[in-house]
Amino acid sequence: MEAGKRDPKGFFVILALPEAEGLVPPGCELERVGDVLIIKTKSRSLANRVIRTLKRKGLLREPE
Repeated sequence: MEAGKRDPKGFFVILALPEAEGLVPPGCELERVGDVLIIKTKSRSLANRVIRTLKRKGLLREPE
């Protein structure tokens, strides 16, 4: 899986389980909504790195 399109504000948005909060590197904005952790970053390479890490650990949440 790779970072897709940006949102209207220019961020790559990644949905994860709340347990992933400790694995997110600096340079990302975090927002907790219910049982979903929303990770936002402007950097495509950072977004791809976060996605790979979370997918490997099983903490990536697939969009419904």
